[in-house]
Amino acid sequence: MAKVTGPLMSMDASGKFGGTLVFSKWKGRNVVRQLVIPANPNSQGQEDARNRTRVTGALQAWVNATGMKAPLATETDKVRIKAVTPGGYAWNGFLTQTVIGQGGLTYNAAQAAYTLLTAPQKAAWVEATNAVTPLISDVFQTVEGGGAGVPITDGEVFFILQYGLSLLGLADLPGAVPPVYA
Repeated sequence: MAKVTGPLMSMDASGKFGGTLVFSKWKGRNVVRQLVIPANPNSQGQEDARNRTRVTGALQAWVNATGMKAPLATETDKVRIKAVTPGGYAWNGFLTQTVIGQGGLTYNAAQAAYTLLTAPQKAAWVEATNAVTPLISDVFQTVEGGGAGVPITDGEVFFILQYGLSLLGLADLPGAVPPVYA
């Protein structure tokens, strides 16, 4: 996105120009970008991206709202994530980038690891979410075409969070036994 000063020979400009450019403000700065008409496809790839974003949004909401701490941690996950977030990044964007990974590879790896757990181990992860405040909820998912899919369980959402925290060096790689937050 290009930063502009005095766009279109004026002090301020907003909206589309010539069917190719869009002028707007971003964080208080005048910017100009190419006009893009969204196609909004409901392809499987697009739905997968939306589903990952829903899960990471739920993770961010929980991390932001909880005052609970991981085992042996003296600070909340949010404070610990902020401490390892590189300059110029917001903690939640960095967490999302870490959890999803390039092309969804990290997210898919976390899901694959959760799939390998036995039914009692998965039940333990679900039970662990009942002990945290606020509660972590199941996350709605969609399938190709935009229809409703099978929700991601609260236990799997918690597992994916722990997987992401392990990549940041803030937790052990999750396994059969979930952490107990206090």
